[in-house]
Amino acid sequence: MIEIRWHGRGGHGIVVASDLLGEMLLEKKLYTLSIPVFGAERRGAPVMVVTRINNRPIMKRSAESNPDIIIVTDRHLVDMVDVTNGLKKGGLVVINTDEFDEELSSIFKDFKVAYVNAVEISGKWGLKLSGLPLVNIPLLGALIKATNLVNPDVGERVLRKHWKGDLGEKNASVFREAYEVVKIVDES
Repeated sequence: MIEIRWHGRGGHGIVVASDLLGEMLLEKKLYTLSIPVFGAERRGAPVMVVTRINNRPIMKRSAESNPDIIIVTDRHLVDMVDVTNGLKKGGLVVINTDEFDEELSSIFKDFKVAYVNAVEISGKWGLKLSGLPLVNIPLLGALIKATNLVNPDVGERVLRKHWKGDLGEKNASVFREAYEVVKIVDES
């Protein structure tokens, strides 16, 4: 079983991204389970989602995880939450940041890291909610590149199906751009 733990803020769309990943994995006949963890949080408050992937039905329903992969939608969350808690040695970190600096290198020294400027990509394509760039789809593109969980063409097709017309095309373009520009550093 593969476990992914998403760390984000309310409004970043991590629940939607986890569900879309599940749709993409259906093409490979894999089982997925998405478990959002949040209470009465408001936009901007830290939230978490656990995604499980397996080739047979998933029975584990708790949010406790020992993830293989973590996804961080906001670099500043690493100062607020121990995002690497339980992450397997040599695991993958996918993070929204414009640079992989010494601070991040120190925090993620035992892990493989994929980073992409999701804010810039979403802003460029005009994917915003209440004036804030939506970072979930670029991070999904970065995840797919770093893991090869599915073919990127499958990802684009799912996005076009989920959002029709121009919005579907924008999301597919954001996904593909992030897939193409993500930088991967192996610190492990």
